[in-house]
Amino acid sequence: MRYVLLAVLISVAALGAVIVLSVGRRAAEPGLPAQPAQAASPSPLTQRDSGAGAVEVEVRLVVPGSPEAAKYGAETQTVFFVSMNTHSVDLSSYDLTVISELSAAGRTYAPVRWVSASDNTHHRSGALIFPRVDLRVALELRIKTIAGIPFRIFKWTP
Repeated sequence: MRYVLLAVLISVAALGAVIVLSVGRRAAEPGLPAQPAQAASPSPLTQRDSGAGAVEVEVRLVVPGSPEAAKYGAETQTVFFVSMNTHSVDLSSYDLTVISELSAAGRTYAPVRWVSASDNTHHRSGALIFPRVDLRVALELRIKTIAGIPFRIFKWTP
């Protein structure tokens, strides 16, 4: 009798844990079609989204004069360092030069190239490089269709 009661208590506890974990996972899923970025750190150059679709995207504007500027050509081009992190989505299939665009001063620009820093399928990062734009105007980087999210929007204002 004691073993039966113990087995029932363990089963109820396991079922409760499964319910709590699944409710938390549903709360993290996207509710809006476009996910605007939220400030990720004290630095105004870094933006991080909410992690919709089980993928968190962080973008840092690389400015001329910064330590990474020479490495990625930020003196003559507009450079964003993009980091994508997940535990459940294969990130290797996303071509950021195809699914990204930059808006500045009423114009839209396509990336000229991607310089990979890590091609891990769950932790991918690199420099997304655009033609040079004036960094004294508002910038909006849109990354489309990662993990079923139509747009992830990152904004910088002068």
